[in-house]
Amino acid sequence: MKRLLSVLSLLALAQPALAQTVVDSDFTISVPTSPGREDVVESTTLVPLLAGTCYNWHLRFAKTKGNVAITEIYTLPAVPENWDLSEDGTIVVSDDQRSAISTLSLTPEDGWITSGWCVSDGDPDGTYTFKIMSGERVLHFFEFELQAM
Repeated sequence: MKRLLSVLSLLALAQPALAQTVVDSDFTISVPTSPGREDVVESTTLVPLLAGTCYNWHLRFAKTKGNVAITEIYTLPAVPENWDLSEDGTIVVSDDQRSAISTLSLTPEDGWITSGWCVSDGDPDGTYTFKIMSGERVLHFFEFELQAM
């Protein structure tokens, strides 16, 4: 009986990992327009190097139950002029100043979770990445390009 309970306990622990099966992904940008008009939003991995342009990754799970805990590792091609981060401690910048690690608890909407950043003055152009993890497991890897237009 004790062994059966141990096996059942392991199955219960495995359920959240099984629930975090990614079935779809998207990467979008939101480019500001003139005041009073809606931003232009589109799916693309080419991001204009224009302050205020935001970029977001999106993951859809087969099924979820409650919030999804993930770690986002955001890596830049070079050191930015500044990180301009809040003091809440949820984002840790690496020693080489090229990566930021965020621990997030996201609430799925129709199975989708999303997060992102916005271009700031002094951000370098080049190839950026997001590695989205659940524990030690990589859920998805996004690569995109910030380019002066």
